[in-house]
Formats: sequence, structure tokens, C-alpha cells
Amino acid sequence: MGKRTPPPSRPPSYLLPLIGLADRSILTRLVVTGCVAATANLISLMSLSAELSGWMRGEVLDTPFLVFCLSLLVAYAFSKRFVALTLTTAFSALAGVRRRFLLHVTLGGHADILDLQAKRSFDLGNHHLERIAALLPNLSIAANMMLVAAVAYLYLWTLSTVGATLLLVAALMVGGWYVREAQRTRALLTDAKESELRMLQGFSELVGGNAEIKLGKARRDELSQAVEADVARWEELKRRHGRNLGELFSWIATIIIGFSAVFVFIFPRMGAMSVSELPLVTSVILFLARPLSKFLNAVPDYVAAEDAAAQLTALLGTMPALEYEPSRTARAPRRFSSIELRGVGFAYRAGLRPEPFVIGPVDLTIPAGSVVGIVGSNGSGKSTLLRVIPLLFRPDEGQVLLDGQPVETDRLEAYRDLFCAVFQDHHLFTRLPQGPGFDAELFREMLAYLKIDHLVPDTGDGLLNRDLSKGQRRRVALAVAVAEGRPVVILDEWTSDQDAEFRTRFTNEIIGKLRSLGRTVIFVSHDGDVSSVCDVTIRMINGRMDMPANKVASAAAMACLQETA
Repeated sequence: MGKRTPPPSRPPSYLLPLIGLADRSILTRLVVTGCVAATANLISLMSLSAELSGWMRGEVLDTPFLVFCLSLLVAYAFSKRFVALTLTTAFSALAGVRRRFLLHVTLGGHADILDLQAKRSFDLGNHHLERIAALLPNLSIAANMMLVAAVAYLYLWTLSTVGATLLLVAALMVGGWYVREAQRTRALLTDAKESELRMLQGFSELVGGNAEIKLGKARRDELSQAVEADVARWEELKRRHGRNLGELFSWIATIIIGFSAVFVFIFPRMGAMSVSELPLVTSVILFLARPLSKFLNAVPDYVAAEDAAAQLTALLGTMPALEYEPSRTARAPRRFSSIELRGVGFAYRAGLRPEPFVIGPVDLTIPAGSVVGIVGSNGSGKSTLLRVIPLLFRPDEGQVLLDGQPVETDRLEAYRDLFCAVFQDHHLFTRLPQGPGFDAELFREMLAYLKIDHLVPDTGDGLLNRDLSKGQRRRVALAVAVAEGRPVVILDEWTSDQDAEFRTRFTNEIIGKLRSLGRTVIFVSHDGDVSSVCDVTIRMINGRMDMPANKVASAAAMACLQETA
């Protein structure tokens, strides 16, 4: 039998490397800064104690007051520097994580991005980032308080070894109990969050299906009762959480004051401490109360931040690999002779579809200026082929060639720049493209041609009206695509949300309009026989291409182009 591979060891912290605080030089600066602030705080306390002792002896001392003022200023300056350095380092690191997201979204594989989008991974990643960012200010102050407590404790050790030892034992016992209770409280919060999510989903269904529930009492009552149950569950968990927090904070205050009483009432009677040491030791104990309370109260926040950092680190490990290095000089040629697919096959990865699906092999030549129509039943692979042609989906086998040359990784960015597309799930951006390749005059002309110009006024700032129906949004998207001036236009079931007029105009006029502008058109359609407007008509059947008779026409068109070239 082979040796068992041990599971990967969990790092001591996911949070510190993620927020940039695992760097030794930064940690050293933070520790030095925090210790200076803590020492200054302790000196201010000692000066107060000295002043108090002087008053008890009937003396008025000026030196403790001056030391107190100076140490207080130093403590303020270095505490401020500690928190500022912690937060600026951490927020810069989190901004770097966001930039990684941006890089992977823009340059990662399209199929992998769709997979992550289906799993809502980017939404979860941003949610975890926001959680960490919201917790950081409190955690940075708690870290400063921890150093203050550590320095004060070391000083207490020099005053009373027995007292310091007892305090350490008590702190460990209380800390262990507190962490256990904090984890239980956090579990309540997790359950409450799940109830809240179900409750919000229920509200969403009640709003989205409001017309349906008003027409059906049984359905309305069923959904209402489910939401009411989630509201009741959320209320109960939140109330238990509140009671637990109140109990935790009360116990902390009680234990700290009670421990101070041990020094005042018991140690002098035992002879473990002289009466002259009592004011200073008691002052140090009471001084420790604030940083210890702040530190313990931050434990649940740290646990939550570590959990978010662990999930965010795991998500970063699943980010799609970059397909290529972006280039500022690579630009697609605005003229080409042909695009060719040779033996191209593509299989969906697990997660993109509920069951395995493969298209290919596909052999196809698309001459420049031609019109290619793709037809077939639902789920036959039409839309998938539309994403393979511009290499949004990279083929698992075969080649895509531009003017006879394989499109390798170094040419991928320029090749994709040949295409503009209006997919079924197209996204209409809030602002028009601002680059020099965008023809604003042609855009307005296409809006008028598509009878949508009255709903998309020229605001002068490039902002688009997106408060439109699906069919209207598709018309605006087509006008934008044409105005971008790219030589190949991809349209995925563009007529599916159009009225009868535009379904008719699409084949009778719009295809011809695009051809007259010199564009190569590749479209998917369900609207009957489109072969009359196509140079090539492809029928997809279960992922395979059924080449029609007019493939000969495309070959003839290709030969004609080559003769005139």
C-alpha cells in the first residue's frame, strides 16, 4: 500500500499575510512603535502614582507632572502612528487583492469566469473583503492595546512576582472561557445570517411574484408563513446573541475589578505586598483593565476576520489563469481575408453546465464580408459555437486560423479585437465607448435606423438610458456594436425579444445594412429558414455541425476574394 499523503498544514494565520502584516520589516516597525506608545502610557501612569504618593506625604512634586505631560504626548503620537501604519498597510494590501480580481476578470479565461460567476465567487470575494475591511480598525486598536497590556504586565512582574503570576493564570483561564463563549456567540451569528438570507430570499419572491401571490391565497399564505418563520428564528437568535454578549462583557468587568480586590484586601494581609507598594500595584491592575477588555472584546472580530481571510485565500487560489499579457500596441487589423476553424472541438468544464456537453469537430471557413447563419434546436450548441469562433471559449482540440495563420496566445488579444457581439446575456454598459474607434455619428444613425433614437437622447456625456425593454436594449446594443467599427458582428438570437416588425426587418433589411457597411455577420436564429440571406448556413445537431449545400457558395466567395486581393 502506498503512503498516505498528509493533509496540507494550516498556516498560523491567513489574515496577516493577506493584509501585508506578515512582512518582517513592517512587523518590526509596528512592534517598536507600539512598544514606545505602551511604555509612554506606563510612564504617564507611574508619574500619576508618584504624584499621588507625594500628596499622601504632604509634598508637591513638579517633576511627575512634567513627565506625565511629555509621556502623554509621546503615547498619543506613537499610538496614532501604530494604528495608521497598521491600517494603511492593510488597506493597501486589500486594494492589491481587488486589483488581482480585476486582472483575473479582464484577462482570465472566459469559460472559467462564467464558472466563477455561476458560483457567485466574485460576489463572495468582495463580501469577505468588506468584512475584513470593516473589522480592521477595531483590530488595529486592539493590537495596540495588547502591546500596552504586555508592557504594563512586565512592569507588574517587577513589582510583584506572585501577583503577576496569579494574574497570568487568571487571564489564561478567563481567556480560554471567553474564546469558547465567543465561538458559541459566533455560531449564533452564523445561524442568524442563514435565517436572514432565507428571509431576504422570501421577501424577494414575494416582491418578484407579487401579481401571482395576489391571485392565489394558498400560495401567498405558504410564502408568508415561511418568511414569518425565518423572521421569528432570526429574532430569537439575535436576542440570544445579545444576552450572551451582555453576559461576556459583564463577567470581564467583574473579574478585573474582583482581581484588583485580591491585591487590596488579601495580599497586604498575607504579607505578599507592602502598603507602600499598594497604590502603584493597584493602579497598574486598574490600568490593565482597559487594554485587556479591549483585547478580549476584539477576539470575536479576529476570529471572524480569520475566517473571512481563509475563505478569501481559498478563492484566490481558484482564480482563472491569465490567458496572455496585455499589450498596449497590439491592435487587430481592420481588414482580413478569412477566419477558419479546423477540427475545432470544445467541452464544457464541470460546473458550467449540469451535464457534460461537447461540440465538434467543426470545420468552417468564414470569408470576410460574408454572412453566416447558425440554426438548430435549443441546446444544440449554437451559442457555444458563437463563443468558440472569437475564442472566448478556447478549443480543446483543433485550430482557429486568421488569414491562414494559427491564432496563438501572442495574437489572441488582437484577434478578439476583430469582433463585437450582442449575446443573449449581453450587458449594456452605462456609458458609451470613449475611444477613437467609436463613431458617434454612426451610432446616432443606427439608433434612428432601429427606431430607438427617441429613447436614447444625446446627453453629451456618453451616458446611456438603460431603462428599456429587453428588445429595445438589444437594439441599442447593436447600434453600439456597429459604431465601434469592428469588422465582425456576432448576434446571438437578436430577434428573440423583438416585435414582429423587427423580426421581419432583421432578415429583410438589417443583415443587408450590416453587409453594406462592410461587416462580416455571424448570427444565431430560430426564425425559420434564413439561408436566403446567408452565404453559409450551419445547422447544429447535438453539438455537431451539419454542413449545408450552400457551403459551396462560401467557397466560391472565398475564391472570388482571393482573386481580387
